[in-house]
Formats: sequence, C-alpha cells, structure tokens
Amino acid sequence: MNESLMASITIRNLSAESKERLRRTARQRGCSLEALVRSILDDAARDATHDTTAASGFPFDLISMVEPGEDIEPFLEDHDHPQAPLNLQ
Repeated sequence: MNESLMASITIRNLSAESKERLRRTARQRGCSLEALVRSILDDAARDATHDTTAASGFPFDLISMVEPGEDIEPFLEDHDHPQAPLNLQ
C-alpha cells in the first residue's frame, strides 16, 4: 500500500488482559504487537467486505453509530452479545 494512504487509529479502553493476550500471541509469532493487530484488523475488514450476509456488520455498524472522537462505550454496552471465538493461530 502507498505510504501516503496509510491510516492510524487509536483503541481506547482495551483491557489489560486483552492487550497482554495479544502481546503474547505476537511474541509467539515473532512479530510486533502492532503488526499482529494490523493483521487482525486487515483480515476483519477483508472478511466484512466479502461477507455481506453476516449477522454482524462490524465494523461498519459501529462506525455508523458514532461521530469521530465520540466515546463508543455506551454503544458497546447496548450491543454486547456473545461472538464466535477469534482464532489467532
């Protein structure tokens, strides 16, 4: 991808437990935490684009609910439901 087209995001309020699990997975794969998370998000975005029949429209349904800079926690609490496990292997 062209360097000028790269984007950045900030993930707020990620639990310490989740961050540590991701850090361990990255270490096991021999990559950085940032590279692992980028890969996970790239895969999720690609899957969301290809699977238009999925019950969840993540991340597009979440994006449509909030304005830039708005806190998403209230929306997450309202839409919290069990998800299939994510295989990080």
